Amino acid sequence: MAIQPSKFESGSAEAIQRWRQMGWLSWSARTLTSAESSQLESEKEIVPYRISIVTGDVRGAGSSAPALVTLFGEDGSSESYMLGGDKSESFDRATRAQYVLYSKFLGSLRRILIQQLPSSCDNDEDDSKGWYLDRIEVHGPDGERYTFPCSSWFGCNLVGEETCTERNLIVAADHRDTHRSSLHDPAHRLTQPLLVDASGYSMPHPDKVRAGTKGMNRKGMGYGGEDAYFYASNSNGIWAVGVADGVYEWRQVGIDAGAFSRQLMEYCRQAIELGTMDVLRVLQFASKHLRRCETLGSSTVCLGIVDTLQGRLATATIGDSGFILLGRSRENYMSSTLQGTYYIRYRSPQQEHSFGCPYQLGHQEGADNPEDAMLSTMPLYPGDVLIIGSDGLFDNVADESIVEMVNKVLAEGGKPNELSQALAFHAFQASTDKAAMTPYSVAASEAFEMIYNGGKADDITVVTAVFN
Repeated sequence: MAIQPSKFESGSAEAIQRWRQMGWLSWSARTLTSAESSQLESEKEIVPYRISIVTGDVRGAGSSAPALVTLFGEDGSSESYMLGGDKSESFDRATRAQYVLYSKFLGSLRRILIQQLPSSCDNDEDDSKGWYLDRIEVHGPDGERYTFPCSSWFGCNLVGEETCTERNLIVAADHRDTHRSSLHDPAHRLTQPLLVDASGYSMPHPDKVRAGTKGMNRKGMGYGGEDAYFYASNSNGIWAVGVADGVYEWRQVGIDAGAFSRQLMEYCRQAIELGTMDVLRVLQFASKHLRRCETLGSSTVCLGIVDTLQGRLATATIGDSGFILLGRSRENYMSSTLQGTYYIRYRSPQQEHSFGCPYQLGHQEGADNPEDAMLSTMPLYPGDVLIIGSDGLFDNVADESIVEMVNKVLAEGGKPNELSQALAFHAFQASTDKAAMTPYSVAASEAFEMIYNGGKADDITVVTAVFN
């Protein structure tokens, strides 16, 4: 089995050799000895994962430096394996390097952590530092196939600027859609960065509104009650958006959960403006700073990061805040107008321990961690619409109604601010209608085996983004 990364001696030729001997097996390198086969058979949970490392077809993409790969699934993580590391096993431009990694069964794969290690080459003029990884493909032992898009530089880019040496790669939400992604098919590669037109709207619980509490909505951020949101961009071509829903019940013990959700969004914004491009690392950054500040409370969160240069959305969701990504038909998606019928390309599932008990980040013992987030990545196309909101939206407005409102508002020439407000007010009205059939009433009827009617009064937050 592989040596743990903490034991790796950076730059040591002996350490690299140990990794090569113990950390990986290549399809083309060698076959298992009878002793190794017997050992694997005796460990019933040890199964093979066939991995393809696809280096991009751009100038300077190749590298002879090794890479460290760790798989993460629903049932745990693998050990770390070193791939490549010498000229005979280098990652050359526009090539596919194939390996078999042995691990316990991990369940459905969620992410891969890949780290570029120091090259064992002693030549100072060696140009192996920069590596352009297009994607990693994994064929699991259960027959499932996974694609982890990357399309990014490691170490340094083509012009010699230093870049990060490790990234979390998120599994593509639907591999059937990746053939249209700018990451894979040159015919659909973006000729210029995506432009983002976004707006958010937050309004407090109806009882708070009647008591005179108002939401605060500004360009790039806002809050209402315990809900909060932000959207921001950085110089790396990244645009990010987040929604957090603080747990109101903390007020019963004198804790302002609204402060927790607002600070959570602020730290996410800071991570983005510092240049972070990894959705999980943004969430980890925010969680770490909340702990350092000893902020009390808890919150659900949905975070989305858009690479406007590549046309890709990566998301991390904890709890019942979520998002819907809407697109148009293939014939219309390259159109510069917003006309055409929209349909749901992806809908994030809710993440609950039980009905009414969503996952949440928090200070309390037993709170969930950033690593518990549901992660996904998917291509974006011009004309796509992203709706991200708290459960105040999704508990009171059915997905079909959201699609209808998007089609109606955009067909009439409406802007994202008008769409966000229209969705928020529609959710507000449904939340106070005791006779309405809502997603919450349907779920409650199923959970408690009784007939339940009406909406769910709550804080409501909606952020809408249109990509062109």
